[in-house]
Amino acid sequence: MKFFTAVVAALAVTGTSAFAPSPKFGVRPASFELEAKKSIEDVADELKGKRVLVRCDVNVPLDGKTITDDTRIRSSIPTIKFLQEKGAIVTVCSHLGRPKDGPEDKFSLGPCAERM
Repeated sequence: MKFFTAVVAALAVTGTSAFAPSPKFGVRPASFELEAKKSIEDVADELKGKRVLVRCDVNVPLDGKTITDDTRIRSSIPTIKFLQEKGAIVTVCSHLGRPKDGPEDKFSLGPCAERM
């Protein structure tokens, strides 16, 4: 009980409340603004010689090992070419399907790599 009384007395002396945060702690200034997200064009000058990992959605429909619709692959090409033209070292990653017991040939990205 003595501790509680001492805390209440200390708060009363400093003029702060036990239930409201101090204005000095955890409060951001009113001028705080979020930065806009940068697009690939915003960092184009910084790409020369940099390694860039691009995650592409190339989960395309296959008939065996033949691609039946390559729209997703074709839509990723302009970004990859832009990066290469700016001097970036581009690595593309993706996945195809959802194998349950480890790698399976029917989920291979080989046909997609050939098309790209």
